[in-house]
Amino acid sequence: MGYKKYNMEAIVCISPINLEGELEDIIFDQICKDFEGIINKDIGLILSITDLIEYDEGEIVPGDPNVFYKVKFSLVSYMPKLHEVVPGIITQATDFGAFIKIGPFEGLCHISQIMEDFNSYNPELPGFVGKESKQMLVVEDLVTARIASVSLKSKLVDTKIGLTMRQLGLGKEDWIVAAEKEKEKKEKTAKKKATTKKTKTKK
Repeated sequence: MGYKKYNMEAIVCISPINLEGELEDIIFDQICKDFEGIINKDIGLILSITDLIEYDEGEIVPGDPNVFYKVKFSLVSYMPKLHEVVPGIITQATDFGAFIKIGPFEGLCHISQIMEDFNSYNPELPGFVGKESKQMLVVEDLVTARIASVSLKSKLVDTKIGLTMRQLGLGKEDWIVAAEKEKEKKEKTAKKKATTKKTKTKK
């Protein structure tokens, strides 16, 4: 998945009323407040500040009571990548699709992208049922999906991720197993027909 560790440089601003205690701890806490939960278009959602690598002595700007520190720190972030196959869990089922939790993000799998079979929303489950296959998808089911679209915004709530499960190897585990067995069955049938045809041709 798109979890990665990065080193970053920045300038943090600390109020003089907060400059009490170990300076390293104070700066680290400020970095956490300033950056955790922020979405950066280059590295994705910053999940956690892991280490304060270094910081300077700090500067005071005339007319500003705050102290500014140039810092270098390491962090862990998550970037949803287009076409990436990701594990997830169904968090909500609606008449227009399923919301799936992938890492720290939540994406939408439109009802037309849930399975190969035509399916309908059943509010009593709540979830979805395939018309011919009778496959079911309900809240809390574990699935494998592919990221079909990504629109990163500055806020997590505004970020939009589109998902699909209409592909061999995607969906619920039992769907995947059933699809693979069906594929093997078709291949064996095709091979048998080809062998029979070849035998008849020789005669």
